Amino acid sequence: MLALAYQEFPDSVIVLAYIATTLLLISTIQIIFMNGRIAAISKQLQQAARSGRSKDSDTPPDVAEPEPGTPFDEFLNEDPERRALAKKEQFKEYRKWRAEKGLNWKH
Repeated sequence: MLALAYQEFPDSVIVLAYIATTLLLISTIQIIFMNGRIAAISKQLQQAARSGRSKDSDTPPDVAEPEPGTPFDEFLNEDPERRALAKKEQFKEYRKWRAEKGLNWKH
Protein backbone atom coordinates (compact mmCIF):
# COMPACT_ATOMS: atom_id res chain seq x y z
CA MET A 1 0.00 0.00 0.00
CA LEU A 2 2.80 2.39 0.91
CA ALA A 3 4.66 1.53 -2.26
CA LEU A 4 1.55 2.36 -4.24
CA ALA A 5 1.21 5.80 -2.59
CA TYR A 6 4.90 6.47 -3.14
CA GLN A 7 4.65 5.78 -6.84
CA GLU A 8 1.82 8.26 -7.35
CA PHE A 9 3.88 11.32 -6.33
CA PRO A 10 6.80 12.63 -8.37
CA ASP A 11 10.19 12.63 -6.68
CA SER A 12 10.34 16.43 -6.61
CA VAL A 13 7.17 16.64 -4.44
CA ILE A 14 8.58 14.14 -1.95
CA VAL A 15 11.88 16.04 -1.77
CA LEU A 16 10.00 19.30 -1.21
CA ALA A 17 7.95 17.67 1.56
CA TYR A 18 11.16 16.53 3.33
CA ILE A 19 12.69 20.00 2.96
CA ALA A 20 9.55 21.69 4.30
CA THR A 21 9.40 19.28 7.26
CA THR A 22 13.08 19.89 8.05
CA LEU A 23 12.66 23.66 7.87
CA LEU A 24 9.61 23.45 10.13
CA LEU A 25 11.56 21.45 12.72
CA ILE A 26 14.51 23.86 12.59
CA SER A 27 12.18 26.85 12.99
CA THR A 28 10.42 25.22 15.95
CA ILE A 29 13.73 24.52 17.70
CA GLN A 30 14.91 28.11 17.11
CA ILE A 31 11.65 29.51 18.51
CA ILE A 32 12.02 27.37 21.64
CA PHE A 33 15.60 28.61 22.20
CA MET A 34 14.60 32.24 21.55
CA ASN A 35 11.74 31.92 24.02
CA GLY A 36 14.22 30.82 26.69
CA ARG A 37 16.52 33.74 25.91
CA ILE A 38 13.66 36.24 26.01
CA ALA A 39 12.51 34.86 29.36
CA ALA A 40 16.05 35.24 30.76
CA ILE A 41 16.35 38.82 29.48
CA SER A 42 12.94 39.67 30.90
CA LYS A 43 13.96 38.29 34.29
CA GLN A 44 17.17 40.35 34.24
CA LEU A 45 15.24 43.51 33.38
CA GLN A 46 12.79 42.92 36.21
CA GLN A 47 15.63 42.41 38.68
CA ALA A 48 17.35 45.57 37.45
CA ALA A 49 14.13 47.55 37.79
CA ARG A 50 13.61 46.26 41.34
CA SER A 51 17.17 47.11 42.38
CA GLY A 52 16.88 50.53 40.71
CA ARG A 53 13.69 51.29 42.62
CA SER A 54 15.20 50.28 45.94
CA LYS A 55 18.25 52.53 45.38
CA ASP A 56 16.16 55.56 44.32
CA SER A 57 13.68 55.50 47.15
CA ASP A 58 15.21 56.76 50.39
CA THR A 59 11.80 57.52 51.90
CA PRO A 60 8.87 55.15 52.25
CA PRO A 61 6.29 55.45 49.46
CA ASP A 62 3.49 56.49 51.85
CA VAL A 63 5.29 59.67 52.96
CA ALA A 64 4.41 62.83 51.04
CA GLU A 65 7.21 64.85 49.46
CA PRO A 66 6.30 68.52 49.29
CA GLU A 67 7.70 71.11 46.93
CA PRO A 68 10.14 73.45 48.68
CA GLY A 69 8.75 76.78 49.80
CA THR A 70 5.11 75.72 49.90
CA PRO A 71 2.80 76.10 52.92
CA PHE A 72 2.89 72.31 53.22
CA ASP A 73 6.68 72.49 53.53
CA GLU A 74 6.31 75.09 56.27
CA PHE A 75 3.81 72.83 58.02
CA LEU A 76 6.23 69.88 57.95
CA ASN A 77 9.18 71.99 59.08
CA GLU A 78 7.34 73.27 62.16
CA ASP A 79 7.20 69.77 63.65
CA PRO A 80 9.67 67.14 62.33
CA GLU A 81 7.45 64.34 63.69
CA ARG A 82 4.87 65.21 61.04
CA ARG A 83 7.18 63.82 58.32
CA ALA A 84 7.01 60.39 59.94
CA LEU A 85 3.21 60.28 59.65
CA ALA A 86 1.51 58.40 56.85
CA LYS A 87 0.49 60.51 53.86
CA LYS A 88 -3.19 60.36 54.81
CA GLU A 89 -2.44 61.50 58.36
CA GLN A 90 -0.16 64.28 57.12
CA PHE A 91 -2.89 65.80 55.00
CA LYS A 92 -5.45 65.43 57.79
CA GLU A 93 -3.16 67.36 60.15
CA TYR A 94 -2.33 69.83 57.37
CA ARG A 95 -6.02 70.68 56.92
CA LYS A 96 -6.30 71.34 60.65
CA TRP A 97 -3.15 73.46 60.58
CA ARG A 98 -4.49 75.53 57.66
CA ALA A 99 -7.75 76.12 59.54
CA GLU A 100 -5.84 77.26 62.63
CA LYS A 101 -3.66 79.63 60.57
CA GLY A 102 -6.66 81.01 58.66
CA LEU A 103 -5.33 79.87 55.29
CA ASN A 104 -8.58 78.20 54.19
CA TRP A 105 -11.17 79.81 51.99
CA LYS A 106 -14.07 81.36 53.85
CA HIS A 107 -17.52 80.05 52.93
